[in-house]
Amino acid sequence: MRLSEKFSMNLSNYIKKTLPNKTEEELEIIRYGTEVLFMNITKLPIILAVGYILGLFWYTLYTLIIFGILRRFVGGIHARKSITCLISTGFIILGAIYISLAYPLTIIAKLFIFIVVLYVFLKYAPADTEEKPYLDKSVRQNLKIKSILTASVYFFLSIFINDPFLSNVFLHILWIEAILICPITYKILNRRYNNYEYYRENI
Repeated sequence: MRLSEKFSMNLSNYIKKTLPNKTEEELEIIRYGTEVLFMNITKLPIILAVGYILGLFWYTLYTLIIFGILRRFVGGIHARKSITCLISTGFIILGAIYISLAYPLTIIAKLFIFIVVLYVFLKYAPADTEEKPYLDKSVRQNLKIKSILTASVYFFLSIFINDPFLSNVFLHILWIEAILICPITYKILNRRYNNYEYYRENI
């Protein structure tokens, strides 16, 4: 069991003892949110340091926040090892920054990306992992709704925000996250998809 998983499990067990009225759905959301937060906190200083060295500190911070909020609800494929996770996350964040600065999006392009992302989120979000399957159907429905709402908020922010970088990065993070939850991505990286179904079959 990974350190982040152990930490989130211990925290949810403590909450369950102190607040027995919490449902399994709420506890599962707490476990996943805590695990994502823990993993991001451990990666955050390193990625921010790289961003600072490259003169992109504030861009890096904003992009990490935007990516972290979305990923909390949408889920998506995770690297098996911490170092791989760090490298891939750094690549995603810095790549999103570069694309947002180099390739500004038109209104038509933003609308097209949003429609495609909305379809992907409706069909595939939330996407789980072998280590963290979404076993409760109500949890999956709850996360799907939050995924779609977050994507919608990001789209409208990208339309109304005047800052060119922020206006673009919201949409670029959306399509990157859409790729990370597609079954084809799991297949290419040899990872199992819809892990809750596998779990139910093997109970």
